Amino acid sequence: MKKKIQVQVLSHIYWVMALIVLTAASSLSLDYNAVTLFSLLALISLFILGARFETITFDGKEIIRKGILAFLETVLSGQKPQIALEKIEMVATEAIRSRRGLRNIKYLYKVAISGSSIQLIVMINGAKNNSPRHLLIKELFNLLPETKLDPRSSELKQYLNDLPNHNALNELAGFVASNNVGKKESLSTLILRRAANSLKLEGQMQKALQCFSLAYKKEPRNAQLIYEMARFFRSLAMVDSPRLLSRSRACLRLAAFLAKNEPQLLERIGETYFERLDYKLAAKCFSRALMVEPMLYRANIGLAEIALRDGKLAHVAHFYSAAASVSKDRAQRELATREANYYERLCSDEDYFEAEISRINKLKSFQWARDWSSLLLITSWMLALFTGLFSTNLGIFAWSIVFSSSFVWLACVLFSFHYSQRHP
Repeated sequence: MKKKIQVQVLSHIYWVMALIVLTAASSLSLDYNAVTLFSLLALISLFILGARFETITFDGKEIIRKGILAFLETVLSGQKPQIALEKIEMVATEAIRSRRGLRNIKYLYKVAISGSSIQLIVMINGAKNNSPRHLLIKELFNLLPETKLDPRSSELKQYLNDLPNHNALNELAGFVASNNVGKKESLSTLILRRAANSLKLEGQMQKALQCFSLAYKKEPRNAQLIYEMARFFRSLAMVDSPRLLSRSRACLRLAAFLAKNEPQLLERIGETYFERLDYKLAAKCFSRALMVEPMLYRANIGLAEIALRDGKLAHVAHFYSAAASVSKDRAQRELATREANYYERLCSDEDYFEAEISRINKLKSFQWARDWSSLLLITSWMLALFTGLFSTNLGIFAWSIVFSSSFVWLACVLFSFHYSQRHP
């Protein structure tokens, strides 16, 4: 990379912090006057200004978060919110969907970059092409090995690399929808697949469906194509029609059957089953992949996660140890070794096991209290905004609830952060 890429981060916690300070000031006031309102507006402006300085920067070697929250995180945890490229352990992408017309979906992608006990979040809009956020994620993904990317991150990587050809892809989709049979016959399955996947991640589901349909007619036993169709039907079913879920499941089963000697594809199919909480079929795909190619890192990690959900801690430690032994990447090896040692200690040390169970129970309790206090905070704040217009006493009472719930929320956040750390 020739220069740094810097993007602004949307930090919702700034609005919560603003609410805490504003309600604290309001609760100390016996009536609503012009000076109080002006002070509140001034504080809101300060928090908006602070949010603008929350940024994430990537220079090709390190991804760094900067801003007030980053400074506070450094003070609380003793670790700077930054991850060197070689220290990145994994990347997971979550798609947030909403309807935008018939079979058109608006996508927002939440990319979580994890490494060295630090996690950085970048949100990108699938409809806004070639923004600085797209460029940052594209450059980062291209520098990372495929084993560090989950299935959706891998799809997003292809989409971002195809963005320069976006107009060509739309033209291709137009040819597919036309009656030009000769043009359709000349298109390769690979081109149709790439077009379909790019259109899917952009939210143009009707055009993507046409490209997938033509590609399937050309190669009905292409395991990679059928796997991608399974993921496409799943995305479409989540918004358009739940009946497509059965078609997605059928495609995934067929892809697993056809991918007999393709371990990397079996690994991805297993991860897709895992995403859908079908752990039995996921384990079957991971095991088949390892029979063909024993040196698969993600398949071993997948089996470890499945064993954890079954409560088989010895199996969890075994599969993490296997993942550490096959990985050539230092960060992934350290992650797998750390997890293997942790679960081995849980199996062998009863006192440590009891301490961890207690910690996890406390963590869940504080997370539950945090969620409910945030709901109470928002509800009472909205109530205070309206009641204050009609009754000063009701307004003060509502603001006092906001004030109390905001500090409960803040305390729960701090305790959740504390109990999220494993015992040494």
